[in-house]
Amino acid sequence: MKKTINVLIFTLFTLYCSAQQGKIKIEQDSRIEKLLDLYKSAGESSEVYQIQIFNGTLSGANSKKVSFDIDFPNWNSKIFHVDTDYRVRIGGIKTALEAERKYIEIRKKYPAAIIIPPN
Repeated sequence: MKKTINVLIFTLFTLYCSAQQGKIKIEQDSRIEKLLDLYKSAGESSEVYQIQIFNGTLSGANSKKVSFDIDFPNWNSKIFHVDTDYRVRIGGIKTALEAERKYIEIRKKYPAAIIIPPN
């Protein structure tokens, strides 16, 4: 009997209670939308070459990145995860000529390197 009364009280209480409803108004500077559009368009139309020096496991990618950062400290290298592989790439190369020059220099130390053209 006591259990039935508790269940009944709990049921009535939950039916009586309702969630709060309200409206949210977000005020933001109109320049934010322009900045976001500019950021999106810059990512789509970037014409940069990359040089890939490794494709394989995460531990191999980490070791290649560390050794590359030691060999070429002024160049920017990143690890990308694609499907089940990890790739170490050097990016930010704007022209094909610059990519070819860096490629020749990198090939001396990393013979498996390849040039990745822009999309």
